[in-house]
Amino acid sequence: MAKKICVILGDTSLPDPVKHNGKFNPEDIEVIERLKSALALLDGYEFDYFSDHKLLEEKVKVASEKGSYDYFLNLCDEGFQNRPEMEANIPMLLELHNLPYTGAAPGCLNICYDKHAVKAIAKSAGIPASKDVLISGEDEAEALPFEFPAFVKPNHGDGSFAIDKNSLVHNIEQLRVQVKTIRERLKQTNAKTDILVEEYLSGEEITAAVIGNGELDIRLLQENFGCDTRFSSSDTKWNPNSDSWTLTTSIAPTIPDKTKEEIIRYSKYLFKRLECRDYARFDFRMDKNVPYLLEANPNCGWCWDGHLARAFLLGSYSLDSFSLEGYSSVLEKILTTAEKRFGREV
Repeated sequence: MAKKICVILGDTSLPDPVKHNGKFNPEDIEVIERLKSALALLDGYEFDYFSDHKLLEEKVKVASEKGSYDYFLNLCDEGFQNRPEMEANIPMLLELHNLPYTGAAPGCLNICYDKHAVKAIAKSAGIPASKDVLISGEDEAEALPFEFPAFVKPNHGDGSFAIDKNSLVHNIEQLRVQVKTIRERLKQTNAKTDILVEEYLSGEEITAAVIGNGELDIRLLQENFGCDTRFSSSDTKWNPNSDSWTLTTSIAPTIPDKTKEEIIRYSKYLFKRLECRDYARFDFRMDKNVPYLLEANPNCGWCWDGHLARAFLLGSYSLDSFSLEGYSSVLEKILTTAEKRFGREV
């Protein structure tokens, strides 16, 4: 008998502050359609898709009462009602009704939503992390304990929200202007206004993509930036009309084997320490062959052209030669990983 799975997605009918123009766009709908096509290739599964967050609580309640599904595939990385600060609300709701689901639990999501806190945890374990300063509330930027250039971004959130070409600053005046700009954007979405200022590391950006629980399968991916700034802005990820939309590609890491082993060891520790489940991503920046942690992504993007899929298909995958079968195999790996965990928890 086929397993019945309910896939929870972001609400396409509601505003989304992270996406281009603050809403779901045709390219975002295409991502969902590719997901559905890839999952349809899997034998032994039946999938329902749910994105109406106004009715989500009732949907979950009925599913709990009737036993409608074997489990839920939580792919809502947008957060409840497309609010990133409410990312943990969906697994909270599922746990309230004792329903199994894929991915991280609320505690993990809440911790990892705070980038400064994650880096502090890493540093306490001896894992290198870029130097940073947290600017809270309405505080103004002061002299930094490290040299410029610096990188400015929201401390909470994801999807490169509020990151643009001016996020790389070279003096205190630029820093103060960018802090003010980001803070205003955060206020417009009622988000937390804490801002993180990091030392800028100009080396390679490495993603460690993880699928697993007891045994972790970790694949490394290197960003190949096609521009001088060497970082991904919001436009790079969300705006197809941007000049930087197609500038970033993915390649196999060109770092020494010893460094690769360090990144894998650090990622294993963080996956367990932060209590990630089933899959996650950890982003590092290189400086003189030392990998510095930037952030942890326990509810990372699952899209066909995202870092998770790219990492597990590297060598047989490019944006120009998309393989639906390959993408399907990555999604299946996540499902079977979660199913093994469910079996241990029964």
